[in-house]
Amino acid sequence: MKTLSSLRPAQWQGTYWICSRCSLLQQRRPAPLKSAQVSSLGTGKYNTRQGPVRAFSSCAEARSKDTANRPRRRTLLPQTPARTRFAPSPTGHLHIGGLRTALFSYLLAKRTGGQLLLRIEDTDQKRLVPGAEAQIYKDLQWAGLQWDEGPEVGGPYGPYRQSERNDIYRTHADEVLERGAAYRCFCPPLKSGDQRAAYVTSGCYQNCSLLEYSISKKRAQEGQEPFTVRLHPPPPVDRRDKGKHTVPDLVYGKIQRLKRSPAAPQASASSEDGGDSGIDAADTVLVKSDGTPTYHFANVVDDHLMKITHVIRGAEWMASTPLHFDIYNAFGWEPPEFAHVGLLVDENEAKLSKRTQDGVALDVASMRDKYDVLPEPLVNFLALLGWSNPTRDDVMDMEALISNFDLKFTRGNTMVKMDKLWYLQKNHVRPMLDRANETNDFAPIMHIVSKIANEVAAIYDDPIINGQSTFKEQKTLLPDRLHAYCADILLADRNNYATPKAWVDQHTYFFEWDEAKVPEIGDKMRSSPGHHVFPTNTFKALANAILDDIPWDANDIPTLTLGPSNPSERAIAALVSRINNIVAKHTWALVLTQMQHELPLAGDQNSGDIAPPLPPHPIADSKIPAWLHRPSLDAEDFKPENLAPHFATTEEHGVIAELAETLKWWHKLLNPLVHRYLRTRLAYGMPGPSVGWVMGLLGREECLRRLGS
Repeated sequence: MKTLSSLRPAQWQGTYWICSRCSLLQQRRPAPLKSAQVSSLGTGKYNTRQGPVRAFSSCAEARSKDTANRPRRRTLLPQTPARTRFAPSPTGHLHIGGLRTALFSYLLAKRTGGQLLLRIEDTDQKRLVPGAEAQIYKDLQWAGLQWDEGPEVGGPYGPYRQSERNDIYRTHADEVLERGAAYRCFCPPLKSGDQRAAYVTSGCYQNCSLLEYSISKKRAQEGQEPFTVRLHPPPPVDRRDKGKHTVPDLVYGKIQRLKRSPAAPQASASSEDGGDSGIDAADTVLVKSDGTPTYHFANVVDDHLMKITHVIRGAEWMASTPLHFDIYNAFGWEPPEFAHVGLLVDENEAKLSKRTQDGVALDVASMRDKYDVLPEPLVNFLALLGWSNPTRDDVMDMEALISNFDLKFTRGNTMVKMDKLWYLQKNHVRPMLDRANETNDFAPIMHIVSKIANEVAAIYDDPIINGQSTFKEQKTLLPDRLHAYCADILLADRNNYATPKAWVDQHTYFFEWDEAKVPEIGDKMRSSPGHHVFPTNTFKALANAILDDIPWDANDIPTLTLGPSNPSERAIAALVSRINNIVAKHTWALVLTQMQHELPLAGDQNSGDIAPPLPPHPIADSKIPAWLHRPSLDAEDFKPENLAPHFATTEEHGVIAELAETLKWWHKLLNPLVHRYLRTRLAYGMPGPSVGWVMGLLGREECLRRLGS
């Protein structure tokens, strides 16, 4: 009987930490365990067959610590630099599905030290959209996908527009004809109703493939008859040789060759660009009657001449792959390696269209210009659609994507959920804001600030800035004041940015105030969790005391002059720190007041959330009430060691620990109520930055207006 350890690869022998129990269970035990051995099993000690004993909490943790530095899976990468390509057609806006294909090709090239080529496939001139090619360049560069060869950068295998390569295609068409792998078809297109079917799909019905090469060449040179160039079908293979019916793929293993239907003299509805629907109806057309190549022919010729080693494309092209192998074989060329990635589908598992069900346009330009998606989160989002991420963290920048990328893709379609994009947007923006806040270098985030400011200006005619409504009166100060104000709010609430519109909606209370929108509080406030009730006037009085205690100074209000590296001189940070201290002090003072006067609380005796009994020594007789006049008061003051000096006698010291626990309980009860009241009155009860930041940014007059209502 083999143990589990003996089944491990030799290089892993002795590397796992296992507990004593697991070790014993994996071996044949000739004798029962002794009591001393049994008692040692629960000690949490782990050992190996070789080496010292170490302590871990579980076998799983022990194994994870030993395997932390080992890759989680075998990396699937070529051994040599990969040459990849992205070959879009300029027939419209670049869809995010196309950008994903370009991204995968880019990542493979960069991971292996290879090159990415950009090739414009514009053979179908009827479908070209003016400006689409330039937009493709813009979208790729915005996303950080700079190609190594192609339009605008050149390269040794140009030209990189198919419309400029017709001479190359004619030369190779002649070559494949001379090799006997293709033939000229002189059959006129058949009629279907009142329409003439395309040469591509009508089929050869005059046995043109039987014409001698010299005769067909002479007829072609005479120029009297239009003709197409068709590929001879591959020779039939023995059904028992299953390998001949498949072509290799890096994702799906093998792609089954579709059965070919016999050529029929009838029209088909397929398009003239050599689409897949016409592959089985007739011998495949390589060159159309006007001399232009079909997609399949130009694609294979270009990939070979440009020395492409790896082709990453969508699964919709799997049906064409056997045909492409046939064309490679017709020339005697070695095909590149193919990796077909799953289609992108919506939440109904339908192929992703140009828009989501919510109406979100899914082209790159709309993502950037309309929905304010940043390139880093969009690239991160697309990389995770169909690629098997080997790490435990989905938030990755381009450098991390390159260093972790391999050709391990998931099979099948991938569902697109836009919530993940907004999640990644938040997690990419947060580090940018953190760095700006730490270094006072705000240049990298000013493009975000500008979009927020533009959104505010579009929504509000006269928004509040630091408690002042001055836009109508001081139009010349609008850009600088608004940008600086938005920058301070953004840095105060760094965790919640998704898009400018969503951000403004979440922080509307900074720009306008409407008493009618304030949630109703009532005469009493109830603790949560718990069932203790306090009069609302208690917290209203506390809020006024806080305002009176804040040393408002004209110097505390930022100048709001937008400089190159500092949006508002950051004077607001010092003011917020003082406000936070004052709020904390008055909250603890409220705790002391409640305990000192032993105010009764309305509570549910069955809730289990009843205040602990007060210590036997009356607090009123101690020196604690004097703390109410201290400039600051926080949790540190109420630790037992800091409470001791305020008690006069040794007997009083005996209640310090009990008093500290009671004070802590009361603070846990009252502190949320204080902040709930302030946030309700100042910010409509909406989430956002801390109360200190809200008060500091709004300013004294605006806080008085809101808290005094």
